[in-house]
Amino acid sequence: MASEGTFRPVVHLKCDVQQYAWGKVGSGSQVAQLRLNAQQEHGKVSSSGFEVDESKPYAELWMGSHPKAPATVVGSHLKQDLPFIQYLDENLQACLGDAIIQEYDGKLPFLFKVLSINKALSIQAHPTKDHAKILHQRAPDKYPDANHKPEMAIALTPFEAMCGFREAKDITEFFQHIPELQAVVGKDVSDAFVADPSTENLKKCFTALVHCDDEVVRSQLSLLVQRLQVAQNSDGSFSKDDESKYYASLLLRTHQQFPGDVGCFALYFLNVINLQPGEAIFLGPNIPHAYMSGDCVECMACSDNVVRAGLTPKFKDKATLCDMLDYTMSSPSARIFRWQAEDGAPEYRVYDPPVPEFTVIHGAFSSGSHAIRPRNGPSILLVTEGRGTFRVQPDVALPVCRGSVVFVGNDVAQTLTVDEDMQFYQAVCYPTLSPSSSSSKQ
Repeated sequence: MASEGTFRPVVHLKCDVQQYAWGKVGSGSQVAQLRLNAQQEHGKVSSSGFEVDESKPYAELWMGSHPKAPATVVGSHLKQDLPFIQYLDENLQACLGDAIIQEYDGKLPFLFKVLSINKALSIQAHPTKDHAKILHQRAPDKYPDANHKPEMAIALTPFEAMCGFREAKDITEFFQHIPELQAVVGKDVSDAFVADPSTENLKKCFTALVHCDDEVVRSQLSLLVQRLQVAQNSDGSFSKDDESKYYASLLLRTHQQFPGDVGCFALYFLNVINLQPGEAIFLGPNIPHAYMSGDCVECMACSDNVVRAGLTPKFKDKATLCDMLDYTMSSPSARIFRWQAEDGAPEYRVYDPPVPEFTVIHGAFSSGSHAIRPRNGPSILLVTEGRGTFRVQPDVALPVCRGSVVFVGNDVAQTLTVDEDMQFYQAVCYPTLSPSSSSSKQ
């Protein structure tokens, strides 16, 4: 039952910032910019008690009810800030709707984030639901839950990532041009792939790389780095030929961040994808990936299950990763996830992945008054540009600006008055148990 005087169907959230070492530093981080701007505009109503230290990293903004960093509901209508988890628990039907309560045991099934990346994240993949249950039962200290973790990243700034295995012809050319890569994989294994570039032979190559002796990896990386440094121009650049043959700049940057790490060689197996703002990648189960640089919004199912193999000091479960990976080879363009226009509403772009826990919607509105489509499910909305006011009832008005984070309850109709052209990203969970609904996962 709702606590008297606390419930409104649309509320501001104050969200936690994670200061991981790989994050962008100071005000160069979109995470820091968004959080600080909302505070300066709205004070306690949106995001109080935050200051930017120009010497510290600001890596992630967590928007949701994940127990590691749950949001807080704030607003002038409250006597004191209210934990978001408590707000949801006390207003389950109005917040989530009956179908989501039934499907997800009364929990918000997604976590929404902003990431600002200065240093590469680990080479990793996430298990299927069935595999997650096995891993959790086998090693709960390493795999803390039994859920899958599909993810979607949408670029806010130019964004660089590795995702999925390259086309066979590219991997073959790297074996031919880079003797150091052949040395860590093994000549017999690499020759077998060149002769027959099958997924089975690719698995043997990548497994050999990941399990290569650490000293061999370090010595071969040192040889490759020295060779590339000799070829480097005086301004630090490389010829087009060296860039295409060796991905020279990325290799040196990655080696500087993780000297001697086997993950440096992974860029010769995985697609390097450069996203422009608004472009996205979807990371389903068993897809190898690593975020390298840039800023993005990210949405995922609530889970902490990550299987790692490189570019990290954390636990590496090499055997599990190599065994579980999807070794499908594809072009970088095939890995870009395409958005769709929403029927009858060109102001919306819909990023709808093949998982039930979340859909992400981008909205763009010019100055004036607009009716906002109600969503048949709970959602969290992040304003990335502009300012305005959401109105739900005559007496419920929520001012928003760049950096504002808003929770919107199930099936809430709103009016948006835009003062400065606005853009937002909205993560929503549609029910799968209501096939007759036009706003349901089919």
